[in-house]
Amino acid sequence: MAKLKSYAKINIGLRILGRRPADAYHLLESILVEISLHDKLNIDLNNKGVCKIKCSDLSIPINEENTIIKAWNRIKPYLPPDLGADIYLEKIIPSGSGMGGGSSNAAAILKYLDPYCIEKAPLSQLALSIGADVPFFLNGGTMLANGIGEILTPYSLDFPPNILLVKAPESISTPWAYKALKIPLTVEIKKAIFAGFPVAWQNRALFENEFEKVIYPAYPQIGKIKEVLLKSGADYASLSGSGSTVFGIFDNRAALKIAEARCSEFGICYTAEPVRRSPSGVV
Repeated sequence: MAKLKSYAKINIGLRILGRRPADAYHLLESILVEISLHDKLNIDLNNKGVCKIKCSDLSIPINEENTIIKAWNRIKPYLPPDLGADIYLEKIIPSGSGMGGGSSNAAAILKYLDPYCIEKAPLSQLALSIGADVPFFLNGGTMLANGIGEILTPYSLDFPPNILLVKAPESISTPWAYKALKIPLTVEIKKAIFAGFPVAWQNRALFENEFEKVIYPAYPQIGKIKEVLLKSGADYASLSGSGSTVFGIFDNRAALKIAEARCSEFGICYTAEPVRRSPSGVV
C-alpha cells in the first residue's frame, strides 16, 4: 500500500487582472504557498482496471465529481489497461476552504501514477484540464501564479514559518465570489505587479486579496477573523483564495497560540508551516 500526503496551499495576495472575452476565464496573479496541512491518501493498486475510492468525510462525493476520479480518468489512457486502484482518502483539509484540497488530491494521484504510464503522459495538460490550481500542486513549494493560475514561476519569499488557519463555518461559492467582483470581459488587462516587487517580507502589505472586498461585507464574521488575527500580533493576515479560511502568519509561536485561543469561537483552527522543497521537488 502506498501512503501519500496531499498538501494544502494558501494565497499570499490575489489580484484579478481581467477576464478573457474568448472564454470568460478570469486572469490573475497570486503567490501560492504549499503548507504542511495535508490530506492522506492510501492507495492499493490492483489488476481490475477501475478506480474506487472511499473517504473519511461522507459529505465528499466519491463519484465522477471527485477530483481523484477525474485525475484517474485523465491519466487512464496512458496506463496499462488492467491497472486499477482502491483509494482511501482521509480528509483533513476542509472542503470549500480556499486551500485547494481537491486540486491537491488530483495532483497527488497524477504524480503517483506517472511512473506506471506505458506512454508518456502530459501531466501539466492533464492537471489543467481538472482545475486551475492542480498544476501548482504538481510541483508545490512557493510559486507566482499568472494566467488563470497555470503559469507558474518559482518565487522566493522569506517569511516566518508560523501559520494559523481559521476555517469559518460558512461555505462560499467560488462562482458567486467571482461574479461579485463584477470583472468585465476585456482584452485590456491590468498590469501584473507582484513579479516586480522586491522579494522581501517587508513588502507584505502590498499583497492584498481582492476577494476580501466582496466576501467580508457579505460575511462579516469572516472579516472579523482577520481583524482578530492582526490584533493578536499576526505579521500578515488574509483570506485564502475565494474560500472561507483566513490565515495569519506570526513571527513567533507564542503569539500564534494566543491568536488561536481568541479565534476558536469563529471557526476551526489549524496550525501549519510552509513546505520547503528542494529544486528537485523533494520535501
